[in-house]
Amino acid sequence: MGLQMMLFSSVLILAGCVSPEDELVEGVSSARAAFEKEAPEPNETAGETELYVPGGYEVEQPSDDHNVLITRGSQAFALFLNPNEAPDSTFFYDLQKANPEETWLADEKFSQHGRFGFVTVRTIAEDRYELVVSSGGAKLSTITEQAALRNHMEWMMETARSIEAAQEE
Repeated sequence: MGLQMMLFSSVLILAGCVSPEDELVEGVSSARAAFEKEAPEPNETAGETELYVPGGYEVEQPSDDHNVLITRGSQAFALFLNPNEAPDSTFFYDLQKANPEETWLADEKFSQHGRFGFVTVRTIAEDRYELVVSSGGAKLSTITEQAALRNHMEWMMETARSIEAAQEE
């Protein structure tokens, strides 16, 4: 019984260990799925912008019509809005890629139904990553740990898509 319990515990511990590469692949896959599915209904308002924010996240006030701060505990997410950009705009992506010397751990573009989106990740320090997710004229960015990349990529894309969808109505 003791050996079985040790083996079971070892399997559980190993199952929880995900390599940074696997975390990136899973995160990009989650972001792509969020980009391709129907946008969630907005449940918050920041200035003139309606957006979806998952439970536990807060839209900080004051925010203007182009810059919004979203927080969860001590984690901050900067939302940049450019209402002049169309759903197929590559503006934010082009800005991300302006420095050809920059090394990206993830650099994925998505296109569907006349819409453009992307996710980029780069290392900024040991276990600290800059994550940028965008759809059309909405861009979210944060600094996060490897273990949170997948979850952040998914909800950040859902939020960006909710803004784009609300602006189309």
